[in-house]
Amino acid sequence: MPDDELVDLLIHDAWDALPAELRQEFLTRRAVSNGWGSRQESDGRCWEPLRPVVIGERAYRRLESLTARLLRLAVDACWRRASTLGELHRVLRFPHDLPLMDPDRSLVAAELTRYARPDFLIEQGRPRLLEFNNSTRLGGDTVTPRLAEAYARLCPRSGLHPPPSTVTARSAALARTLRAELGQGNSGRVLIPAYWAIDNTGTLRRQETVKPPILADTQRVGIEVVQADLVDLRLDAAGRLLAADVPIDLVLLQWGSDRIVDDGGGLAALRNADRARTIELFPRTESTLISSKAVLSWLHEDCDAGLLSRADEALVRTHVPWTVCVGLDGDSAAHQKLRRMATGERDRLVAKPAVGKSGNAVLFGNQTSEQDWSAVIDAARSSPLVLQHRIESDRITMSFRDQESGQQVTAQVPFVLSPFIIDGSAASVAVRHMGPGVPARDVVIGTSRGAHQSTALLAPEPPAHGPLTVSMPAPVRTASNDVVN
Repeated sequence: MPDDELVDLLIHDAWDALPAELRQEFLTRRAVSNGWGSRQESDGRCWEPLRPVVIGERAYRRLESLTARLLRLAVDACWRRASTLGELHRVLRFPHDLPLMDPDRSLVAAELTRYARPDFLIEQGRPRLLEFNNSTRLGGDTVTPRLAEAYARLCPRSGLHPPPSTVTARSAALARTLRAELGQGNSGRVLIPAYWAIDNTGTLRRQETVKPPILADTQRVGIEVVQADLVDLRLDAAGRLLAADVPIDLVLLQWGSDRIVDDGGGLAALRNADRARTIELFPRTESTLISSKAVLSWLHEDCDAGLLSRADEALVRTHVPWTVCVGLDGDSAAHQKLRRMATGERDRLVAKPAVGKSGNAVLFGNQTSEQDWSAVIDAARSSPLVLQHRIESDRITMSFRDQESGQQVTAQVPFVLSPFIIDGSAASVAVRHMGPGVPARDVVIGTSRGAHQSTALLAPEPPAHGPLTVSMPAPVRTASNDVVN
């Protein structure tokens, strides 16, 4: 795809470009269907959104190409600062241990970027990357495609259709791995391990990581799935991983952020089998290193140093908000310089932990006192943070229904687009948006902050730019009660 098409990429919610009759039919069918879920807002009302975001097919594919390229540039930036995963872990001052990390393993772009769900805010139509979200467990991996399929069923002749499912894309990636890496067909064995862990409330829980849609689809492509606890793992004499005495070829990792305890030697067995190259891990736990927002600051450092091609520099400066990391290298003089800059530019900046989740400890400079802002900057000496140019997010007009009264309202709400990227290809698009009670000021758009979890459908586009063309559905006759269960 030509580089200028990615630099000039604009993403717009295409809902308003649909015929008015189709929009009304869609909302009518959605309003009389059940099982979609809702969120209670500060006014006590249980609001449920009545439609998905709609994206044109060309824009979706260009967003795929843009995201894949930015992920590769992120790994290149890491390569300039570390040659092994252990070095990268140290340079990033990564705050968490990664029990399965091979510190001597080289950085391999295909391994570090094969499973991601980057977050984009849209500013004047332009996608602006906030973070990469590479991890072994990404929220919305099963609910996002399920929502998309349910929305598409409301008006099946509309022409609106789901992106490729995250679930099926992952199954295909597992099958490719068995063929390419292990020299087998789809008949290899995949382990999805369960484990005991302490969650963020301090409670010890057994984590069952097998989700029915993932299990069913993996079996659909002919892969045998083994479910076993970490305590049931061991190695045979040849260094091959056994789960309850069954040989394993690939391990599908679904770790969360909880601290694993009482693994009974299972983690050591996984590590040793990985070092012996007798199994493959999907994805590798070290991929979470790319999620550090310090990597975004490195992209801008490399632009300033002239290390990127002209085309790649244009991509970074256009689609990655200016970002700088504070507290990463321990340079006192540099820290003071950044502190002065951050104080003078406070209203234009957002402060975020370099490694964090759910929008925790995110501060908007224009909503923070100068004293509190300075204290946060100084605290970066012990825990690195990034300063990022504040994005003035576009808002979409979303229709909502109160689950109790049936009242319908429309509201202008900010939203985040998060396309799943699996082995370089885009799949389902997770969407988070706020409800009708959202304040006019900047907010963190996270489910833990009251955001609704939604999805996107793709709209067909004509070869040349022009209005969207879709078919009208048949008139609604009966309510549907089997939407998302």
